[in-house]
Amino acid sequence: MIKKVSYKFLLISIIIGACSGLVISLFRLVIPKIMGLISNLIIFGQENILKSIVFVLIFIFIGFLVSITVNKEPMIGGSGIPQIAGKLNDKLDYSAFSCLVNKIIGGLLSIGSGLTLGREGPSVQIGGSLGEVMAKKFNLNKDETNVMIIASSACGITSAFTAPVSAMAFALEELMKKTSRINFIYITSTIISSSIVTSLIIGNNPVIKVKNSLNLSIDFWIFLIFLGILVGFSSILFNMGILYGKKVYKKLPISQTIKSILPFFITSLFLLFDQRLLGSGENFIALAGGENVGISLLLYFYFMKLLLLLIAFCSGIPGGIFFPLLAMGSLVGNFYGSVLFNLDLVGQNEILIFSMLAMAAHFSSIVRAPLTGMFLIIEMTGGRIDFFLPIIIVSSVAYLVAENFRNEPIYESLLEIMVKNKSK
Repeated sequence: MIKKVSYKFLLISIIIGACSGLVISLFRLVIPKIMGLISNLIIFGQENILKSIVFVLIFIFIGFLVSITVNKEPMIGGSGIPQIAGKLNDKLDYSAFSCLVNKIIGGLLSIGSGLTLGREGPSVQIGGSLGEVMAKKFNLNKDETNVMIIASSACGITSAFTAPVSAMAFALEELMKKTSRINFIYITSTIISSSIVTSLIIGNNPVIKVKNSLNLSIDFWIFLIFLGILVGFSSILFNMGILYGKKVYKKLPISQTIKSILPFFITSLFLLFDQRLLGSGENFIALAGGENVGISLLLYFYFMKLLLLLIAFCSGIPGGIFFPLLAMGSLVGNFYGSVLFNLDLVGQNEILIFSMLAMAAHFSSIVRAPLTGMFLIIEMTGGRIDFFLPIIIVSSVAYLVAENFRNEPIYESLLEIMVKNKSK
């Protein structure tokens, strides 16, 4: 336990934070560049059957390249958050440098190819691995190294979402569980350093551009209870789907190479028919703030993204569930608000508000980190949510629904699976 402030360690924290911010920001910038190329490839593949076959073959080849990184370092599979938690709790042991290199390469290929995977979990593992590598270079002891793993992992949140407050909450809720005043200083310094570098490289514009105020009139608060219940059941479906998908992939009598290629092959077919399914689902969040689509189409997007997420994430390739679960939460809120709008119970702006609130609640009930979820939505929308109580109401109800049905936090469940698989 670190008992007093070390200014040398404080300086190291700032340096590691700056390096984490640089690496993760570049990771974040490259992904849309690759995805832009994929978008052009989809248009190419839609021209005729021969070009469609070429498109699918390109995706299969990308899947093969990803399989090489997974076979070299199996611990890069999935989001990476359970791996960081396992490392901190001495439940998992792996090479931080190997994870760092292969996660960056595999993550860029998987997420950049437009599979339904998020960049945030991988950003956390990249940050945590970089922090561990640099901690060893600075000859830090075990306690100091663990603090740097936590701090640099949290940098993955601030650099991926431009959300430093959420990163602090994530470090405390999901990784550290408890902390000391001294450790909090180091963690905060690392996050601030990372955030400054991220702002210099990417800017500090909010991830979600919202023009209208998200202040919900008290007249509509009665609808928040039912929204929370709906989101709670969606989180149960989400977690059960992930765990079931993991079991299905484990039972498949095929190699990890084929398992890695499979989601690229299946996703390529879906993208040829509907290019709107490209990526983590970030484009669906904006629906409620613009020209919204019909209720049936919202349901279609929700279940298609869930299916494609399960196919990709459960295969063991690098990629997270962070942004997909937020996007799906927004679709739930959009659906709920649209139903009420069609019944003349709410206005158009309330649909957007319900969509944003559902995002926070979906995260809260799936991950069981309510403070992170609440702060995340506030920061992602640039502070457009003027009153916090509606977020607390929806998130708390969704949280209670998940708890009542004994729906375990997803990252804890995934870590348990990894530990069991490693012990066999």
